[in-house]
Amino acid sequence: MPATADRSSLNWPTILFIAATSLATILWPVYAWFFGVTWAEVALALGWYLASAMAITVGYHRLVAHRAFECRPWFKLALLVAGSAAWQGSALSWTSDHLRHHAWTDQDRDPYNIRRGFWYAHVGWLFTKQGMTGELPTHLAEDRMLAWQDRWYIPLAITTGFVLPWAICGAGGLLLAGVVRLVAVHHGTWFVNSWAHLGRRRPWNPAVSAADSWLVALVTFGEGWHNYHHAFPGDYRAGVERTQFDPSKWLIWSLSKLGVAWNLQRVGFSTRWRRSVHSLLNWEGETSEKLARVRELQLRLHRQMVRSRSRALKTLGRVSELPLPANLSAAAITLALETRGRDLRDKLGRPARRRMDRLARLSGRLATLESLSDMLADWQPLPAAA
Repeated sequence: MPATADRSSLNWPTILFIAATSLATILWPVYAWFFGVTWAEVALALGWYLASAMAITVGYHRLVAHRAFECRPWFKLALLVAGSAAWQGSALSWTSDHLRHHAWTDQDRDPYNIRRGFWYAHVGWLFTKQGMTGELPTHLAEDRMLAWQDRWYIPLAITTGFVLPWAICGAGGLLLAGVVRLVAVHHGTWFVNSWAHLGRRRPWNPAVSAADSWLVALVTFGEGWHNYHHAFPGDYRAGVERTQFDPSKWLIWSLSKLGVAWNLQRVGFSTRWRRSVHSLLNWEGETSEKLARVRELQLRLHRQMVRSRSRALKTLGRVSELPLPANLSAAAITLALETRGRDLRDKLGRPARRRMDRLARLSGRLATLESLSDMLADWQPLPAAA
């Protein structure tokens, strides 16, 4: 809580709610000691944690706030209902705060500004009445389903958050799947606002405090790759690398294959890397730190070039009619495609043509990576002022 907040500006309903649920969570082991815990309660708690947390990440965040994909109305309704169980406000109020966070990151108008300290960004901002509302884009303000959830949010939150666990598993379900689960979901989301703005891993845009954290990604189903998200907020993916844990991305992609979701927004390979390099070169950080980040980015680019060349070599080996270049540079691959590719395209079958198309894409990636690598190699820090 900010030290300068006066009593009239305090959000007492939120303060009391968080205090009560936190106290109940602390005392839950005492209840469990005397009354025991059933497997049904544990299963319900884990399942409802998964559903309510992913309703925030997939529904509130990527669908409503950033329009990273579209989906069928029944699935959107399910996300809004399950999201109510997270007790983080309606999707409209949540989105209002979140869009202002992106628009004013690390500035005074940022609702959960990390510059005001870890605890303020984590939970303290919720204790004051300021920063709770804001203007919404027209497409959100006129959305009837969002308006319905906003109007009936409190009854929905009470029913899904507490009544349903109690109805299924009694008092034990109410405490474990209701209260304890709720506190875990709260802190998972809050860690994105606090912990994920304190790290030093900022590979896509070093100018913002948002940082990547595998641990935050683990407890928030992929939201911990926060530097990428701030660099490309409209992408349906937060973990863009294949090795990055992002179940929210996997769910959205899987639903797109089933026809439930569509129009998935992706930032292209070349765009990502170009913006990463330009963001770093335009960053006004300390010379020593900037130099270290340039070297780190050069290493990442080199690794990407090695992967792209390896894939190009494998693809070339499967199109034996193409001449194998002496070196696997982008220019050499392009030349091979131009000299023989046009004549072969009409003669080869569909699988071979697909491989040639893949080879052309890899050539384009290599050209981008080689150009950006040269740009970083040519960069020199400005001389220190006299």
